[in-house]
Amino acid sequence: MCALKPEVVDIGTEMILESHQLWMAIPVGSLVQLEADLIEHNHKVLTRGRLYEVLAKTDLSPCHQMFVVQSELTRELVELHPGLICNYLDNPTETHYV
Repeated sequence: MCALKPEVVDIGTEMILESHQLWMAIPVGSLVQLEADLIEHNHKVLTRGRLYEVLAKTDLSPCHQMFVVQSELTRELVELHPGLICNYLDNPTETHYV
């Protein structure tokens, strides 16, 4: 019988909870900033440090809650995981650092 180490489960659970809390805290219309470029299929679709408006939020499951933003490079809508966000603005005078 194989048992998972408690610290491995706790880290995974903690990451899911942090992502969920961030997803709940950021409303549609907020501006978000990424920690790093987002690459899909070997092409950059979102740029680190650029502000993206949250156009929608999806909630397929607690592990798959995403923000929808528009790429300035492809003009396509892109799903963005909360774990990739480093800062967000929910009004012009406040910046929240994650």
